[in-house]
Amino acid sequence: MYTVSFHTFGCKLNQAETAAIVKDFENRGYRVISRDQSADVFVLNSCTVTGRSDAKCRRAIRHTLKINPKTTVIVVGCYSQVAADEICQIEGVDYVLGTKEKFQIFDHFPGPGKLSHPKRCITPVEKLKEATSPLGNYLDHTRAFLKIQDGCNHRCSYCIVPLARGPNRSVSVEEVLHQTEILIHQGYREIVLTGVHIGAYGKEFGKGSLLSGLLHRLMRVEGLDRIRLSSLDPEDITDELLKCIAGSEKICRHLHIPLQSGCDTILASMSRRHTTETFRKKIEKIVKKLGDVGLGTDVIVGFPGETEEMFEETYKLIEELPFTYLHVFPFSPRKNTKAASMPNKTDPRVRTERAERLRTLGEKKKEQFVQKWMDQVVKVLLERRNRNGWMGGFTSEYLRVEVPYKATLKNQLVNVKIEKVSRSAARGRVVN
Repeated sequence: MYTVSFHTFGCKLNQAETAAIVKDFENRGYRVISRDQSADVFVLNSCTVTGRSDAKCRRAIRHTLKINPKTTVIVVGCYSQVAADEICQIEGVDYVLGTKEKFQIFDHFPGPGKLSHPKRCITPVEKLKEATSPLGNYLDHTRAFLKIQDGCNHRCSYCIVPLARGPNRSVSVEEVLHQTEILIHQGYREIVLTGVHIGAYGKEFGKGSLLSGLLHRLMRVEGLDRIRLSSLDPEDITDELLKCIAGSEKICRHLHIPLQSGCDTILASMSRRHTTETFRKKIEKIVKKLGDVGLGTDVIVGFPGETEEMFEETYKLIEELPFTYLHVFPFSPRKNTKAASMPNKTDPRVRTERAERLRTLGEKKKEQFVQKWMDQVVKVLLERRNRNGWMGGFTSEYLRVEVPYKATLKNQLVNVKIEKVSRSAARGRVVN
């Protein structure tokens, strides 16, 4: 039996797609082993959202080949799509496959064995017409990622993702429902809807198939306890969508809404479609409609032209809004994007300093969010893992909660009384 190991970089969408690739290998008789073991085949699902992501992918490839030079190296995904030549120059790489080909690995890869020259198969993004959404294995998780959409039609000036993923493409409602039923049959109680731009879901199908319409259909699926949404742009959160979330106990009170900057001048340079005022009003409306809610955001610091005063505007806005966690990224120029050629670049050291300031603010906000749940009873979907006598899971609001391990509680929705809080998680006991 051949062995295979995997390494995934990037977003939840990449995680979902790796799970599908894992399943494909297992169906062909491969045994999956950990990355620190010497596998016959090594598959890296790459990310290219920043220059740092590219560098991490290259280091992972070289590290694996240093430990096991005989392993067959297959690099797939976004970095492969936009920089195949760069990856092919790494000695020891055997296959470089794009964002479409990652689901067709065995059409190009006959089996373990080193090649004298890398084999490269990349479909141009303009030829990507359908959203491929195979299901995967999610190991000991109690929630599964379900890809409903791929690609993006917007052209934010800093973003390379459309060049790696192509235009907006949605999975049909019928296929999403079918895959949901399969996942429920496999024992999953929560699904996370993923994609590059899930707020654009169904727009090519017509008005009756938008995201809110899909949610209404999913809410009627028997056996599905929770639906969690991945990232949504502010303009995607319509009154109709908020009404849908507010009217259902199944849809998690957790939204991730990218801000990117709290300065209108920078937002315009980024080609974002919101202003600081429309963003603030959207957050206020969400809190008014949903009450206690987990709110995450993405922020880019050090964008070309960002002065210290502009950064302070961003800091102040984030400080004022009820975010519960932040994802902070120093600006990274990406080849063939508009921002890469913009003047007035920010010094890298300044970008790093600003990122650290915001990350510290994010840690403070997360701690405040955790503290507010002290002595409250919350509903938690417990995972299967036993970590030093504790097991954990998430609330609807994306609060991490741990309770003493008990095998019969695996994959159960339970009420937990919060008795202790730390900077990032809470602990308690199961009640009732």
